[in-house]
Amino acid sequence: MVLGVILLGFQNYVRDRLGEELWRTIRNEAGVAERVYLPSQTYPGEELAALATSMSRLTGMSPALVLESFGDTLASELLKVYGNLVDPRWRVLDVLVHAEELIERMAQRSGDIAPHSPVTARWGRDGEVVLVYQSHLKGCALIKGIVRGLGANLEQPVILDETRCMLAGAPTCEMAVRLERTTQLTERAQGLARRLTPPAMSKSALKAALFGDRTDMSSVPPPPASSASWRTETKTSPPSSGTAPARISTLPAAPSLPSTPSTPPGPPSSDEASELWRRR
Repeated sequence: MVLGVILLGFQNYVRDRLGEELWRTIRNEAGVAERVYLPSQTYPGEELAALATSMSRLTGMSPALVLESFGDTLASELLKVYGNLVDPRWRVLDVLVHAEELIERMAQRSGDIAPHSPVTARWGRDGEVVLVYQSHLKGCALIKGIVRGLGANLEQPVILDETRCMLAGAPTCEMAVRLERTTQLTERAQGLARRLTPPAMSKSALKAALFGDRTDMSSVPPPPASSASWRTETKTSPPSSGTAPARISTLPAAPSLPSTPSTPPGPPSSDEASELWRRR
C-alpha cells in the first residue's frame, strides 16, 4: 500500500511538467482514469508503478528516473503536510532513522491502517545511516529521490552510496547515506566570491574606464598632407623569357637649363676689337 499523499503528489508532478491533457493520457493508460486520490487514504502500490511506466513511455525517461525525479519533488510536499511530526532537533539522518515511526504517525493522523514500510534504517559504523529496501515493486529509485530531496529542503545535502540493488538481481536494495562534507567549504567559497566581486558600475563609468574620455578628439587637427613630389608606379608586362617583370620608377622631369651654342664663337669684328682696346 502507498499513502494517498504520494499518489496525489505524483498527479501534481505530472500536471506541472506535462500539463492536464497528458496527465489524462497517463492515467488512462495506467487504468486509473476514474480514480480520485485523497491524501487521507491509502492505495495499492501497483498504481504508482503503472503511472510511472506510462509516463516513461510518453517521455522517454526510464521508469526509475521518473520515480527518482518525482521523489525529489515529493520531499518538499511531505515536509509541508507532515513537518510538524518531525522533531526540530533532528538532522536529515535522524529523519531517515525514524522513517518507520513517521509513516505510522502519518497513517494515524488520517485514521487509516498504517501501511507496511518497505524501508528499514539503522545507524552505520561511521555515523552514516544504512537504508534497506525490499518490495516486489522494486521502486528503490523513489526512495533515493525522497532522501536527496529531504537533504536539499533541510539544507543538509547528502551522498548516497548504493551497495546492493534489486534491479541488479539482489534480494534487497541497500544504500548508505551520509552528510556531504563540502557544505561549509562551499559557503566559504561563496562568501569569498562575494567579497572579491567588484562593485557595480554605471554604463558611463564603465565606458570611461574602458575607453577613456574621447570627447575632445574632434578638436584635434588632421595630420598635414604629404609634401613628397614624386611617386612610384609599378608596371608589369608579361615576361618574354620567363624573367620577372621589372619595377619601373617614374620620376619628375629635371629642370630645363639655358641652351648653349653648338659651335664655338668666332673672332671679334674691328669695331668690337677697338672697343675692347679702349676699355683696357
